[in-house]
Amino acid sequence: MISIHRRTALALLGGAMAKLPQPLYAGESRPLDVIVVGAGLSGLHAALMLQEQGLNVQVLEGRQRVGGRVYTLKMVPGAVEAGGEVIGAAYARMLDTARRLKLEVKPLQPLAPPGDWSYYLGGKTILKEDWSSSKANPLSGADRKLLPHQLLSTLMYRDAPLRGRSLDAWLTPEFEKWDIPATDYLRSLGHNQATIDLAGVVVHTDTLANTSALHEMRRYHVGDASRGNLAPGANNGLQIEGGNSRLPEAMADALENGVLMGKAVYGIDSTAQGVVVHCTDASSYRARFAVVSMPMPRLRDVLFSPGLPQRLANAVQEIDYGLSIQVHMRLREHYWEKDGLPAAMWTDTGVERLTPLNRGPNGETTSMIAFVNGAEARRFDFMDDQQCVEYVAAVAAQIRPSMRGVLEPIAVQSCARDPFGAGDWVYWKPGQVRQYGHHLRDGLPSVVFCGEHTAIMQRGMEGAFESGERAAMEILSRV
Repeated sequence: MISIHRRTALALLGGAMAKLPQPLYAGESRPLDVIVVGAGLSGLHAALMLQEQGLNVQVLEGRQRVGGRVYTLKMVPGAVEAGGEVIGAAYARMLDTARRLKLEVKPLQPLAPPGDWSYYLGGKTILKEDWSSSKANPLSGADRKLLPHQLLSTLMYRDAPLRGRSLDAWLTPEFEKWDIPATDYLRSLGHNQATIDLAGVVVHTDTLANTSALHEMRRYHVGDASRGNLAPGANNGLQIEGGNSRLPEAMADALENGVLMGKAVYGIDSTAQGVVVHCTDASSYRARFAVVSMPMPRLRDVLFSPGLPQRLANAVQEIDYGLSIQVHMRLREHYWEKDGLPAAMWTDTGVERLTPLNRGPNGETTSMIAFVNGAEARRFDFMDDQQCVEYVAAVAAQIRPSMRGVLEPIAVQSCARDPFGAGDWVYWKPGQVRQYGHHLRDGLPSVVFCGEHTAIMQRGMEGAFESGERAAMEILSRV
């Protein structure tokens, strides 16, 4: 594994040009130096860095668009983000790339309610002001003031041993003892089962019991560190003006060879002399190196010759991504004006969260989203898009009669339903950080792997940039 701090990496990159053999090619037809598989942020960032250092790079993408999980839904009022929603104000690599590509950023418009939540738990609607005294509240003492949507982040991070430590501490032996079921960690703090169950309603993994406590701690640790790096008064979250998809689109446009779309990769042959990448359309591409940015579960479908290193091969088979689904619907009328309740609902039902969005003309609330995470999202795997909308509408009408007949379908979005996706992001099951945490960056003689799942210091979109930078540095160290 190669672990390079940001300052060291930039210093090395600054001198990389001098180390490159000059010229890298001869004659009119220039052979490829690097093939990048996947046009998400990590692959595009690696490609641009390598191109800037004089290498001939070709990016292959299975979809008919670039961006991977960064996807602006332009058919939804206000062009909301289906994935890759929040650009942290401390996302240095990402913001620098946006600046260099002359893209403007603006304060975040989150997929969150314009007002308070109402809560539907155990078959009853509970208002925010009634929660602390409600019989449905399983907490005790001062914690009874914690609202349901605050439980997971608060309980998993409030006493977390990672607090105040470096961002790579989660991979050190000191913290292996926390690579246990998140439910066990919460029980060790004295929380009862009802509290644990409520905290797990919107966990972004399979189930809280099948999630490493260390994984959940790290999620909030990275966000906490990012907020701590902000200047006073700075915006905590940002977005690209016109939609975050504009960033990967601009990155792709900056590539001399562009991105070849519809190139689904099913095989990669690797030797010390180079690689051959095989696509399902019977095309193949040769280069000195390959950078592979595919999600872990999708690597199960790729034939590597030679096979992957054993620890990485095991990780590919065992590590999963968190599930979620977004069902976007148009509002025929403002149902909350009929019943007088807060517009947004946080529930323990199969639709989890129902949130109106004020993204219409002049800030009007014209659409809403049902946002379902984790185990509850699995039921939608057995539905087509129309059935997804019908299910959400039926549950919404059952738990809130004023919503009957007010919803019209717009779009259904889930990274897990995308044949080139796998879910939202890697989640670590109990014991997997200890077993595989240092091996996702293993590679083959001429193949380097990247992707947000391989990042050490960051998560999310900045984690993707971190991983692309590392992959580019590895290639540059070999040429």
